[in-house]
Amino acid sequence: MMKFGGTTALVSAALILAGCDNTPTDLHGLPKDAAERATLCGRAAVAYTAAGGSADPAEEKRRQDLLQKIVDETGFFAATGLDDAKGKALLGDIEATLAGGNWIGTLNQCKAAYALGDPEPLPKLPEAAERPAACAAVAVAASLGEGAKTPADVQKLVMKNPQSSYFLLVAAKDGGIAGAQNNMLKHIEWAVTSGAVGPLTDACVKEYPKAAANGAVTLPTDEGQAVAACSFNAGLMGGIDGDEGTTAKAVAKRMQDGSKMPDIELATSPDKLIQQALDLGPPANVLKACDARFK
Repeated sequence: MMKFGGTTALVSAALILAGCDNTPTDLHGLPKDAAERATLCGRAAVAYTAAGGSADPAEEKRRQDLLQKIVDETGFFAATGLDDAKGKALLGDIEATLAGGNWIGTLNQCKAAYALGDPEPLPKLPEAAERPAACAAVAVAASLGEGAKTPADVQKLVMKNPQSSYFLLVAAKDGGIAGAQNNMLKHIEWAVTSGAVGPLTDACVKEYPKAAANGAVTLPTDEGQAVAACSFNAGLMGGIDGDEGTTAKAVAKRMQDGSKMPDIELATSPDKLIQQALDLGPPANVLKACDARFK
Protein backbone atom coordinates (compact mmCIF):
# COMPACT_ATOMS: atom_id res chain seq x y z
CA MET A 1 0.00 0.00 0.00
CA MET A 2 1.14 3.51 -0.71
CA LYS A 3 2.25 5.57 2.28
CA PHE A 4 1.43 9.24 2.65
CA GLY A 5 2.46 12.20 4.77
CA GLY A 6 6.01 12.34 6.06
CA THR A 7 6.71 8.71 5.19
CA THR A 8 7.87 8.44 1.61
CA ALA A 9 7.61 5.48 -0.70
CA LEU A 10 10.67 3.25 -0.85
CA VAL A 11 12.37 2.75 -4.15
CA SER A 12 13.31 -0.90 -4.36
CA ALA A 13 15.30 -0.66 -7.59
CA ALA A 14 18.90 0.49 -7.23
CA LEU A 15 19.33 3.88 -8.86
CA ILE A 16 22.51 4.11 -10.88
CA LEU A 17 24.40 7.24 -11.81
CA ALA A 18 23.31 8.62 -15.16
CA GLY A 19 26.04 9.93 -17.40
CA CYS A 20 24.56 13.14 -18.75
CA ASP A 21 21.44 15.18 -19.33
CA ASN A 22 20.02 14.67 -22.80
CA THR A 23 17.62 17.57 -23.20
CA PRO A 24 14.68 16.48 -25.37
CA THR A 25 13.92 18.43 -28.53
CA ASP A 26 10.28 18.65 -27.45
CA LEU A 27 9.86 19.08 -23.69
CA HIS A 28 6.10 18.37 -23.85
CA GLY A 29 5.45 21.06 -21.26
CA LEU A 30 8.18 19.94 -18.85
CA PRO A 31 10.53 22.45 -17.15
CA LYS A 32 13.52 23.67 -19.15
CA ASP A 33 15.88 23.35 -16.19
CA ALA A 34 17.48 19.89 -16.33
CA ALA A 35 17.56 19.28 -12.58
CA GLU A 36 13.98 20.44 -12.08
CA ARG A 37 12.80 18.33 -15.00
CA ALA A 38 14.66 15.22 -13.88
CA THR A 39 13.33 15.58 -10.33
CA LEU A 40 9.75 16.10 -11.51
CA CYS A 41 9.88 13.06 -13.79
CA GLY A 42 11.65 10.92 -11.19
CA ARG A 43 9.13 11.72 -8.47
CA ALA A 44 6.23 10.98 -10.81
CA ALA A 45 7.80 7.60 -11.56
CA VAL A 46 8.37 6.92 -7.84
CA ALA A 47 4.72 7.71 -7.11
CA TYR A 48 3.59 5.46 -9.95
CA THR A 49 5.82 2.65 -8.73
CA ALA A 50 4.54 3.01 -5.17
CA ALA A 51 0.91 3.11 -6.32
CA GLY A 52 1.43 -0.25 -8.01
CA GLY A 53 2.54 -1.90 -4.79
CA SER A 54 -0.47 -4.22 -4.78
CA ALA A 55 -0.10 -5.11 -8.47
CA ASP A 56 1.03 -8.52 -9.66
CA PRO A 57 4.81 -9.13 -9.61
CA ALA A 58 5.19 -8.63 -13.36
CA GLU A 59 3.49 -5.23 -13.26
CA GLU A 60 5.44 -4.22 -10.18
CA LYS A 61 8.70 -5.07 -11.98
CA ARG A 62 7.58 -3.18 -15.09
CA ARG A 63 6.99 -0.04 -13.02
CA GLN A 64 10.34 -0.39 -11.28
CA ASP A 65 12.05 -0.78 -14.65
CA LEU A 66 10.26 2.32 -15.90
CA LEU A 67 11.48 4.24 -12.85
CA GLN A 68 15.03 3.19 -13.64
CA LYS A 69 14.65 4.29 -17.27
CA ILE A 70 13.31 7.67 -16.19
CA VAL A 71 16.28 8.19 -13.86
CA ASP A 72 18.72 7.14 -16.57
CA GLU A 73 17.20 9.05 -19.47
CA THR A 74 16.72 12.30 -17.56
CA GLY A 75 20.29 12.12 -16.27
CA PHE A 76 18.93 12.70 -12.78
CA PHE A 77 22.15 12.32 -10.78
CA ALA A 78 24.27 14.33 -13.23
CA ALA A 79 21.61 17.04 -13.50
CA THR A 80 21.17 17.42 -9.75
CA GLY A 81 24.82 16.86 -8.82
CA LEU A 82 23.75 14.66 -5.89
CA ASP A 83 25.34 11.47 -4.63
CA ASP A 84 23.40 8.21 -4.42
CA ALA A 85 21.98 8.70 -0.91
CA LYS A 86 20.97 12.33 -1.36
CA GLY A 87 19.57 11.65 -4.81
CA LYS A 88 17.36 8.85 -3.53
CA ALA A 89 16.18 11.06 -0.70
CA LEU A 90 15.23 13.82 -3.14
CA LEU A 91 13.36 11.40 -5.37
CA GLY A 92 11.61 9.82 -2.42
CA ASP A 93 10.26 13.14 -1.18
CA ILE A 94 6.96 12.74 -3.04
CA GLU A 95 4.51 14.32 -0.60
CA ALA A 96 3.79 17.24 -2.95
CA THR A 97 3.50 14.83 -5.90
CA LEU A 98 0.94 12.76 -4.02
CA ALA A 99 -0.98 15.83 -2.90
CA GLY A 100 -1.17 17.00 -6.51
CA GLY A 101 -2.82 13.72 -7.43
CA ASN A 102 -1.88 13.78 -11.12
CA TRP A 103 1.44 11.98 -11.41
CA ILE A 104 0.35 9.76 -14.32
CA GLY A 105 -0.11 12.85 -16.48
CA THR A 106 3.35 14.08 -15.52
CA LEU A 107 4.82 10.64 -16.12
CA ASN A 108 3.28 10.52 -19.58
CA GLN A 109 4.76 13.92 -20.40
CA CYS A 110 8.14 12.52 -19.41
CA LYS A 111 7.64 9.35 -21.44
CA ALA A 112 6.73 11.42 -24.48
CA ALA A 113 9.65 13.82 -24.07
CA TYR A 114 12.21 11.03 -23.71
CA ALA A 115 10.57 8.59 -26.18
CA LEU A 116 9.97 5.92 -23.55
CA GLY A 117 7.05 4.17 -25.20
CA ASP A 118 3.29 4.45 -25.05
CA PRO A 119 1.61 6.54 -22.37
CA GLU A 120 0.47 4.83 -19.20
CA PRO A 121 -3.30 4.21 -19.23
CA LEU A 122 -5.47 6.50 -17.14
CA PRO A 123 -7.87 4.88 -14.67
CA LYS A 124 -11.55 4.88 -15.58
CA LEU A 125 -14.62 5.48 -13.47
CA PRO A 126 -16.30 2.33 -12.15
CA GLU A 127 -19.61 0.97 -13.34
CA ALA A 128 -22.72 3.16 -13.12
CA ALA A 129 -23.91 1.94 -9.72
CA GLU A 130 -20.61 2.87 -8.06
CA ARG A 131 -19.87 5.97 -10.12
CA PRO A 132 -21.45 8.70 -7.93
CA ALA A 133 -19.70 7.49 -4.77
CA ALA A 134 -16.43 7.16 -6.69
CA CYS A 135 -16.83 10.71 -8.01
CA ALA A 136 -17.39 11.97 -4.46
CA ALA A 137 -14.13 10.25 -3.48
CA VAL A 138 -12.33 11.86 -6.43
CA ALA A 139 -13.53 15.32 -5.35
CA VAL A 140 -12.28 14.63 -1.82
CA ALA A 141 -8.93 13.41 -3.18
CA ALA A 142 -8.61 16.68 -5.08
CA SER A 143 -8.86 18.66 -1.84
CA LEU A 144 -7.18 16.39 0.71
CA GLY A 145 -4.58 19.07 1.30
CA GLU A 146 -7.10 20.62 3.67
CA GLY A 147 -6.02 18.24 6.42
CA ALA A 148 -8.60 15.45 6.55
CA LYS A 149 -7.11 12.56 8.53
CA THR A 150 -10.05 10.50 9.82
CA PRO A 151 -13.29 9.21 8.22
CA ALA A 152 -15.19 11.90 10.16
CA ASP A 153 -12.85 14.57 8.75
CA VAL A 154 -13.38 13.19 5.26
CA GLN A 155 -17.17 13.26 5.62
CA LYS A 156 -17.03 16.91 6.70
CA LEU A 157 -14.77 17.71 3.79
CA VAL A 158 -17.25 16.03 1.44
CA MET A 159 -20.01 18.42 2.46
CA LYS A 160 -17.78 21.50 2.23
CA ASN A 161 -16.77 20.69 -1.34
CA PRO A 162 -19.60 21.58 -3.78
CA GLN A 163 -18.69 18.83 -6.23
CA SER A 164 -18.27 15.99 -3.75
CA SER A 165 -21.44 16.94 -1.86
CA TYR A 166 -23.40 16.88 -5.10
CA PHE A 167 -21.94 13.51 -6.11
CA LEU A 168 -22.86 12.22 -2.66
CA LEU A 169 -26.48 13.26 -3.22
CA VAL A 170 -26.49 11.36 -6.52
CA ALA A 171 -25.22 8.30 -4.69
CA ALA A 172 -27.84 8.79 -1.95
CA LYS A 173 -30.66 8.20 -4.43
CA ASP A 174 -30.15 4.45 -4.01
CA GLY A 175 -29.66 4.02 -0.29
CA GLY A 176 -29.74 7.32 1.59
CA ILE A 177 -27.04 9.71 2.76
CA ALA A 178 -25.44 7.37 5.32
CA GLY A 179 -25.13 4.55 2.80
CA ALA A 180 -23.69 6.93 0.22
CA GLN A 181 -21.08 8.19 2.69
CA ASN A 182 -20.00 4.65 3.56
CA ASN A 183 -19.77 3.74 -0.10
CA MET A 184 -17.76 6.87 -0.83
CA LEU A 185 -15.25 5.98 1.88
CA LYS A 186 -14.66 2.64 0.15
CA HIS A 187 -13.42 4.52 -2.91
CA ILE A 188 -11.12 6.98 -1.15
CA GLU A 189 -7.95 4.87 -1.46
CA TRP A 190 -8.66 4.18 -5.13
CA ALA A 191 -9.13 7.91 -5.80
CA VAL A 192 -6.09 9.03 -3.82
CA THR A 193 -3.80 6.47 -5.46
CA SER A 194 -5.25 6.92 -8.96
CA GLY A 195 -2.61 9.44 -10.00
CA ALA A 196 -5.22 10.99 -12.28
CA VAL A 197 -7.47 13.15 -10.12
CA GLY A 198 -7.72 15.82 -12.81
CA PRO A 199 -8.92 13.56 -15.65
CA LEU A 200 -11.24 11.67 -13.29
CA THR A 201 -12.74 14.97 -12.10
CA ASP A 202 -13.35 15.96 -15.71
CA ALA A 203 -15.05 12.61 -16.34
CA CYS A 204 -17.24 13.03 -13.26
CA VAL A 205 -18.30 16.56 -14.19
CA LYS A 206 -19.09 15.37 -17.72
CA GLU A 207 -21.27 12.67 -16.18
CA TYR A 208 -22.93 15.04 -13.68
CA PRO A 209 -22.57 18.60 -15.06
CA LYS A 210 -24.74 20.14 -12.33
CA ALA A 211 -21.94 19.38 -9.84
CA ALA A 212 -19.80 22.08 -11.43
CA ALA A 213 -22.48 24.77 -11.24
CA ASN A 214 -21.06 27.95 -9.72
CA GLY A 215 -23.97 30.30 -10.32
CA ALA A 216 -26.53 31.45 -7.79
CA VAL A 217 -29.28 28.94 -7.03
CA THR A 218 -32.87 29.96 -7.66
CA LEU A 219 -35.08 28.52 -4.93
CA PRO A 220 -38.67 27.47 -5.68
CA THR A 221 -41.11 30.39 -5.66
CA ASP A 222 -43.46 28.33 -3.50
CA GLU A 223 -42.42 29.07 0.07
CA GLY A 224 -43.30 25.62 1.38
CA GLN A 225 -41.05 23.96 -1.19
CA ALA A 226 -38.28 26.48 -0.52
CA VAL A 227 -38.50 25.90 3.23
CA ALA A 228 -38.29 22.14 2.69
CA ALA A 229 -35.23 22.59 0.47
CA CYS A 230 -33.53 24.90 2.95
CA SER A 231 -34.26 22.66 5.92
CA PHE A 232 -32.86 19.64 4.08
CA ASN A 233 -29.67 21.38 2.93
CA ALA A 234 -29.10 23.02 6.30
CA GLY A 235 -29.40 19.59 7.89
CA LEU A 236 -26.81 18.19 5.48
CA MET A 237 -24.29 20.91 6.29
CA GLY A 238 -25.00 21.58 9.94
CA GLY A 239 -22.33 19.19 11.16
CA ILE A 240 -19.36 20.79 9.46
CA ASP A 241 -17.02 23.44 10.83
CA GLY A 242 -16.30 26.94 9.64
CA ASP A 243 -18.52 29.52 7.99
CA GLU A 244 -20.58 26.92 6.14
CA GLY A 245 -21.51 25.12 9.35
CA THR A 246 -22.34 28.39 11.10
CA THR A 247 -24.58 29.46 8.21
CA ALA A 248 -26.26 26.05 8.09
CA LYS A 249 -27.10 26.19 11.80
CA ALA A 250 -28.47 29.72 11.44
CA VAL A 251 -30.65 28.74 8.47
CA ALA A 252 -31.90 25.64 10.30
CA LYS A 253 -32.89 27.77 13.28
CA ARG A 254 -34.85 30.14 11.07
CA MET A 255 -36.65 27.22 9.44
CA GLN A 256 -37.75 25.98 12.86
CA ASP A 257 -39.00 29.24 14.38
CA GLY A 258 -42.64 28.38 13.69
CA SER A 259 -43.33 31.08 11.14
CA LYS A 260 -42.32 29.00 8.10
CA MET A 261 -44.04 25.77 7.15
CA PRO A 262 -42.53 23.31 4.68
CA ASP A 263 -44.46 21.52 2.00
CA ILE A 264 -45.47 18.44 4.01
CA GLU A 265 -45.55 16.03 1.09
CA LEU A 266 -42.04 17.07 0.08
CA ALA A 267 -40.62 17.36 3.58
CA THR A 268 -41.73 13.83 4.53
CA SER A 269 -40.28 12.13 1.44
CA PRO A 270 -36.49 11.59 1.54
CA ASP A 271 -36.50 10.54 -2.12
CA LYS A 272 -38.27 13.74 -3.21
CA LEU A 273 -35.98 15.89 -1.05
CA ILE A 274 -32.90 14.32 -2.62
CA GLN A 275 -34.29 14.76 -6.12
CA GLN A 276 -35.14 18.39 -5.37
CA ALA A 277 -31.62 18.92 -4.02
CA LEU A 278 -30.13 17.44 -7.21
CA ASP A 279 -32.30 19.71 -9.34
CA LEU A 280 -31.18 22.79 -7.39
CA GLY A 281 -27.43 22.07 -7.37
CA PRO A 282 -24.58 21.69 -4.84
CA PRO A 283 -25.76 22.03 -1.20
CA ALA A 284 -23.32 24.86 -0.42
CA ASN A 285 -24.82 26.93 -3.23
CA VAL A 286 -28.37 26.15 -2.10
CA LEU A 287 -27.48 27.18 1.44
CA LYS A 288 -26.31 30.59 0.23
CA ALA A 289 -29.63 31.12 -1.50
CA CYS A 290 -31.51 30.09 1.64
CA ASP A 291 -29.48 32.44 3.80
CA ALA A 292 -30.23 35.31 1.42
CA ARG A 293 -33.97 34.61 1.15
CA PHE A 294 -34.85 33.81 4.73
CA LYS A 295 -33.32 36.49 6.92
